[in-house]
Amino acid sequence: MLESYGEILPVHYTKGGKPGYYPPIKGNRPELVLDLYDPFGFNVANTEEEKAKGLVKEINNGRLAMLGLFSLLSEASTPGSVPGLEGIIPPYSGNVMIPFEGSFSFFG
Repeated sequence: MLESYGEILPVHYTKGGKPGYYPPIKGNRPELVLDLYDPFGFNVANTEEEKAKGLVKEINNGRLAMLGLFSLLSEASTPGSVPGLEGIIPPYSGNVMIPFEGSFSFFG
């Protein structure tokens, strides 16, 4: 849904628009009572500096989440590869990268 709203902007982010900006949708249709980004208006009064700091925090949070996920995948595929998780994560003998293959499907 966010992607479709990002595509209707007058200037797409690949052609000079602002990456990550989504237009406000509150009130455009009867069922849209909240905006998708910042639905309760917590960030309305933030300065540009505070927004930039928040963006850095969000990027770092995403990076840390990826490291955490890959530590779990590493320990599952190679037991003992992550010292803190040794014996906690059960071994997995399958291919952990199978979801990234072109023919992968949950439905068959």
